[in-house]
Amino acid sequence: MPFARRTAALALAAALGGLAVTAAPTAAGAAPRPGPDTPSALLLTVDTGGDVRATVLTCGPEGGLHPDPATACRLVARVDGHLDALEVQPGPCTREYAPVTARAVGFWQDRPVAYTRTFDNRCHLLRGTDVLFDF
Repeated sequence: MPFARRTAALALAAALGGLAVTAAPTAAGAAPRPGPDTPSALLLTVDTGGDVRATVLTCGPEGGLHPDPATACRLVARVDGHLDALEVQPGPCTREYAPVTARAVGFWQDRPVAYTRTFDNRCHLLRGTDVLFDF
């Protein structure tokens, strides 16, 4: 149950942050257009089977609860929100099998994001996603 409350709190924080950004005045009658300054928010979780961690990443402007939002936003921008395309740090990892599941849900520049991928271990997770899921 603590995870459910923490996840709900993080989702609420992301939603409120998004509302604050979208409530900012824009040019008379102008609708926001997707682009680098369009507010984006992702709820990121890492599940190791016994421990689940979660954080919120906001971009445009960078922020949220992520420890390195600027780098994480650049990674997501590089693949235009398509997290399946992330392959950032090739290199060796141990053959230890300790599955880690990474999930991301939210919006990237007005487009929904739903990402789930299970990696063989934490090393493979960090090799495949760099700082995005390093929290």
